[in-house]
Amino acid sequence: MVEEKRYQVFVSSTYTDLTKERAAVIQSILRMDHLPAGMEMFPSADDDQWELIKQVIDQSDYYVVVVAGRYGSIIDADGISYTEKEYDYAVESGIPVLGFVHKDPGSIPDSHTEHKEDARELLELFREKVKSRPVNFFGSPEELGGLVVTSLIQATRRKPRVGWIRGDKAMTVETEKEILDLRKELDAARTAQAEAERSLVEDTTKLAQGEDEISIPLRVKYFLPRGRKWEYVSFNVKLTWDEIFGSIGALLIDEATVEQVKDRCDDELVKHLTDADLDEIPEESQSSESILERADWETVEFQLRALGLIDSGVKKRGVQDDNKYLKLTSKGLRHLAILRAIKRPETSPTE
Repeated sequence: MVEEKRYQVFVSSTYTDLTKERAAVIQSILRMDHLPAGMEMFPSADDDQWELIKQVIDQSDYYVVVVAGRYGSIIDADGISYTEKEYDYAVESGIPVLGFVHKDPGSIPDSHTEHKEDARELLELFREKVKSRPVNFFGSPEELGGLVVTSLIQATRRKPRVGWIRGDKAMTVETEKEILDLRKELDAARTAQAEAERSLVEDTTKLAQGEDEISIPLRVKYFLPRGRKWEYVSFNVKLTWDEIFGSIGALLIDEATVEQVKDRCDDELVKHLTDADLDEIPEESQSSESILERADWETVEFQLRALGLIDSGVKKRGVQDDNKYLKLTSKGLRHLAILRAIKRPETSPTE
């Protein structure tokens, strides 16, 4: 039974500077009736310890890494800390990684930060490595504990793992295999249904698309210090549908919120402002901000839906996530690949 399953969660971080944060993470894991594992289990630092750490990571269902103000001691032949070495091993092993990065490093007490330049550089590189994957940002142990709960709930739903079950509650190997096979068949049926629905799109030849141009209103808000007031100037930005889709498409490969996609569209419109447009904004203005109105964004969204390039997201998310998501359709992914692919240089007929 799913509710009887317990997951082992490996907790990785520097230690003395994050005592309270580690305690919050471990308490959150225990409150969820899961099993925390981490450096508290490893009393010494040697080759035998690393072998034990790898075994525990291999036996864990999820991996949590917390990054704040310290990089940790460089005790590896490759010149990296144990925390980064554990992180790399978890990623290479395919274990779902839940990353948590301090949102304001400047507020961390000096006693809990790196003072040596080389250590600070390694910490920054490690921070960027962790941030290259989806992460959560925390500012306190209490906030971190809450984020761990919600992230772990989402991870166990999206990527359920083997876990641990009491012997008297465990299913037989045959029963579990049968359930996994049925889940695969259900996923295949859902995929086939979605493909069938997408194949029923109406004729789009009469719709604006590709190299067809569209003019989209965009307002720019700027602050005038001499009058201590905000002013607005409006533009009609011209660009093609392929330019819009080529910009926002990459964001939708793994799904994104409507607001994220709208912001990306806003950024693309700003890139197409002409020099004449920019001359309308006073040089002394400060804190300028572009504004794509909701109605104008919806025109873009529904046009791309009508063209069969995007659709509503389908991934399962936590109950507290009330965002609306968008994703690429199969047609959209193929069209994006063509737009973003590197073309051969054009040659003349005589060459």
